[in-house]
Amino acid sequence: DETEFEPYFEEALTHLSGKKVALFGCYGWGGGEFMRKWEVRVKDGGAELFEEGFINLETPGDEELENVKEFGARFASA
Repeated sequence: DETEFEPYFEEALTHLSGKKVALFGCYGWGGGEFMRKWEVRVKDGGAELFEEGFINLETPGDEELENVKEFGARFASA
């Protein structure tokens, strides 16, 4: 639920300036608009956004899980 997570995200934003950030998430409605909003908020907060984040419609399958693992490995080595 967006309203439950928002306070945690808002608090995290206060600690991200100057840091490299990788965003990832899954969605079931709204076309993943939340991710685009998070990207803007992270950048506006002074963080360096890694790639475009990783977003997936619904629960990830085997291929998507492999893709997110590769995303995480790229982030860890960046």
